[in-house]
Amino acid sequence: MSSLSSSVLVGREPERDLLTAAVRSAGEGRGSSVFVLGEAGIGKSRLVEEAADAAVRTGLRVLRGRAASAGRAVPLRPLAEAVFSGLRGEGAPADGDLGPYEPLLSRLCGLAPQDGAPLVGYAEAVLRLLGTLGRTGGCVLVLEDLHDADADTLTIVDYLTDNLPGQRAVLLATLRGGPGPALDLAEAAASRRAARTLRLARLGPAHTAELAARCLGHDDAGNVPAAVLDRLHAVSEGVPFVVEELLTAMVDGGNLVRRRGDGWAVTGSLNAHVPATVAAAVLQRVDHLEPPGVALLEAAAVLGRRFPVDVAARVAGLDRATALRQLRHAARAQLVTDGATAEEPGWHTFRHALTADAITHRLLPVERAALCLAAADAIESADAIEGIDAAESVDGAGPGPRDAGRPAGRAAEPHGLIGGDSGDDLYRLAAELCVAGGQRARAAVLLTRAGRQAVLRGALLTAVELLDRGLELTSGAVDAPPEAVARLLEELLGTLVLTGDVQRVPELGDRLDGVLTAWGAPPARRAAGFLTRARAAATAQQWEEGLTAVRRARELLGTEPDPASRAALDAVAAHLVLNSRRPDRLESARALAEGAVATAEAVGLPEVNCKALNMLGYCLRPQDLAEAENVFERLVATAETHALPVWRIRGLLELGVLDRIRTTGTDRLLAARKAAEETGAVLMTAWADMHLAQAHVLRDEHDSALESARRLRTTAHRLRLPEVQLIGVGVDAIIAASRGDRQKLQAALHTMESALAGRSAGALWGYADTSVWGWAHGICSLLREEPDRAMAEFTEADRAMRALPSTRGVTGFLGPYLLLRTVRGAAGWAELDGSVADRLTQVHWDRPFAGWSRAVLLGREGRSAEAAKAAEEALAGTDAIPLARHLCLRLGASAALADGWGQPVEWLRAAEQFFHDRGTTRVSAACRAMLREAGSPVARRREGHDTIPQELRRVGVTAREYEVLRLLGRGLGNQEIAEQLFLSPRTVEKHLASLRNRTDRSGRAALITLARRYAAGQ
Repeated sequence: MSSLSSSVLVGREPERDLLTAAVRSAGEGRGSSVFVLGEAGIGKSRLVEEAADAAVRTGLRVLRGRAASAGRAVPLRPLAEAVFSGLRGEGAPADGDLGPYEPLLSRLCGLAPQDGAPLVGYAEAVLRLLGTLGRTGGCVLVLEDLHDADADTLTIVDYLTDNLPGQRAVLLATLRGGPGPALDLAEAAASRRAARTLRLARLGPAHTAELAARCLGHDDAGNVPAAVLDRLHAVSEGVPFVVEELLTAMVDGGNLVRRRGDGWAVTGSLNAHVPATVAAAVLQRVDHLEPPGVALLEAAAVLGRRFPVDVAARVAGLDRATALRQLRHAARAQLVTDGATAEEPGWHTFRHALTADAITHRLLPVERAALCLAAADAIESADAIEGIDAAESVDGAGPGPRDAGRPAGRAAEPHGLIGGDSGDDLYRLAAELCVAGGQRARAAVLLTRAGRQAVLRGALLTAVELLDRGLELTSGAVDAPPEAVARLLEELLGTLVLTGDVQRVPELGDRLDGVLTAWGAPPARRAAGFLTRARAAATAQQWEEGLTAVRRARELLGTEPDPASRAALDAVAAHLVLNSRRPDRLESARALAEGAVATAEAVGLPEVNCKALNMLGYCLRPQDLAEAENVFERLVATAETHALPVWRIRGLLELGVLDRIRTTGTDRLLAARKAAEETGAVLMTAWADMHLAQAHVLRDEHDSALESARRLRTTAHRLRLPEVQLIGVGVDAIIAASRGDRQKLQAALHTMESALAGRSAGALWGYADTSVWGWAHGICSLLREEPDRAMAEFTEADRAMRALPSTRGVTGFLGPYLLLRTVRGAAGWAELDGSVADRLTQVHWDRPFAGWSRAVLLGREGRSAEAAKAAEEALAGTDAIPLARHLCLRLGASAALADGWGQPVEWLRAAEQFFHDRGTTRVSAACRAMLREAGSPVARRREGHDTIPQELRRVGVTAREYEVLRLLGRGLGNQEIAEQLFLSPRTVEKHLASLRNRTDRSGRAALITLARRYAAGQ
């Protein structure tokens, strides 16, 4: 038997040119995405393969993946396959090339356990791999049969389409043109001009004839008998695959033979032994196989285009050796691919989707149903997916879904017959076979297991899709066991909590409890359902609803709940109580967290222990930072002992936050960020950048703060994390406030208020709104020399914070607020003694303000020496927070002048110089005014000095040099500048040389660019 195909692509020249141009542009750094659409057999794969082969010849790297699978879509399979091809062989990335994204690629390929990374993290990891592989010549990512892809794969592809422009990479994807999520994605990307769609039409008569000639070894269709061409036109309707199949059938049937010399002759009826449709053409080849081969392919066809060989063999009643021999015959007949891949040694694929369709459609419905059920039995009895059915528990609290805070680990993996393929793939396949065989309830059970395995692989969207499918099947299955329905609902509820899509949880939770109640399930089982609802409420910031769910769970468990259940409930209750509006929430949450820690440690529940320790640290932080530090150190140690990487990073991050509060240090924050990068926890990396930006603001390190904020915004934008984007806006607000820029501050806060639409910003930041509103508003007003406004803003922030006592003492505005009130006579000794003062002295930023408040009160009582000593002591350790130091000097010096103590003139001079140098001109002007009132001489500032941008002032640019720079930016030559400023051309040249040196600009053109940037307000 033979297989006829053309060595030349026929009728697709414009489409080939478009793909070639896209590949060439990618090599030049102009990446893009092209979706090739068309019906089965139209030539999508052939067209893309031509472009990929051309790319290889010109030095581009090509990665390939296919979504076609057994049953329903396999989570992330095409991307994993493509990544595998990129990590193999010559040109693979070296160690360190992919940075924090290398672990994510390992998890994407199933080489490492999941740990809760968001799906967009995998998308960015794939993008980074493409960029790394294509950084020299370019890279081509070929993804075929996207119509069979799972939702998670499509989400990543959508991300790639938006982020490939500007990269040295191109995405070439094929999919059928029928309705579905993949087509919706392609059309949406094209509508926003993020991709192009290329729909392949059927070949016209001329191209069909040319294709026939090429298949028969000729350039000219005149060498093909007219009767053959007529038959091809009538039957193939311009589908290239059908043309090739019909010609092969004609030649193999002996009805079309090669003449001596050149050309072909028709020797029999083209209708005899030649199918009327391509299905018959395929079946003719099947029927040439031995009976065991036919049985094997029939069994394989019901499994799908891609099938596990040993399962098909078991259904067909063949031993392994016979099955492999028959597969070789089928491969020679061009019915299946030549062999399995290295990644999937137990799987083979039909050469074309139409092949499997033709075989299954020949079967009678009763035959097809029987084969489907036999295949499902073979899958379940083959020990290929054993070990995953053991009852799972909620942190040991009885059967139920997984802990919403748990990083997904590895359950027992499928093994044996199928070469290590994923269990969710096999479960899904068996489920669809049961549906085809009429056993819907059994299918729902299998889909529950498939959903669980998809979660373990990190494919959460696919898991929800599978579980919803199972739920749909149970609604129409009268024989569905209540326990099976309950397990399905439990799995779906837990998965929805993991995804953060919790709107459906209340309704599904009620349904679950109804099923469990009707079934007569144990109370612990019902309690686990309410625990899941409590976690969902915490995710949705519905604190009271969550506490109601906790209360229901406790009622079900009775007065003597088992320790594991009690620990799990106490941990989530601590989270809910701490964020509620209950007046005793801090004390109650602490008690709950301590109880959960003690129980979890006693019964060996490390994940519950980590969650409880985290909440306990939050409870202790407003009261005793040193004690909170001990708790977070215990969290890190527990996570390290039990290999819980996400909890370890969270603990490291909280320790870094404590450093920011206590010392404004950044070492442990940087260590936490590094750990997040190394683990691929990109969301944690963004949180670290947020805290680093705040630390740099407090240290008055403007450039470093901007860099951390830039990284935060980049991560949020690229990963499409709207809440993290809002946090970035809040950081922008703090940076603007630290510069006294009210316009930018108000714009940023307005953006946050509009996006939150009445919700609390505290949910974003992890602590009270006052951390943003209070500090930013009040400090901005102080830096604009508007103390009355600052007082009003601090007062409002304090009022709001008193409704949130769990955050008191760590927000950073209490110190300036205390000193401002003390200077104005609105605060006395009562506020400087006791717990309030103790908390302030634990916060590095607040500490000098508290010390200066004490100095002001001492000076007011005439205790001048004690006041001066207290002021100097308050300045100790403030070199790292110069803004706080000099605000103390500015505010406290007025009281020292009035009451006659200390060195107010010296303090004012230091403050004036500091604020002048940083460009905070209103405060420096106020300091100069106070110095004049005190009778002290004030240094004269050259006219125009305050107009110099701060960045230039820092490097020593003078007022005259800045005048030269501005005129240079307007396009004036040296002679014209000299005339404008009444200078000699030689002096102008000296100023330009000084500017080049100070600004590190190499030439005149660079200085002109710099000048125009400042002129444009940048």
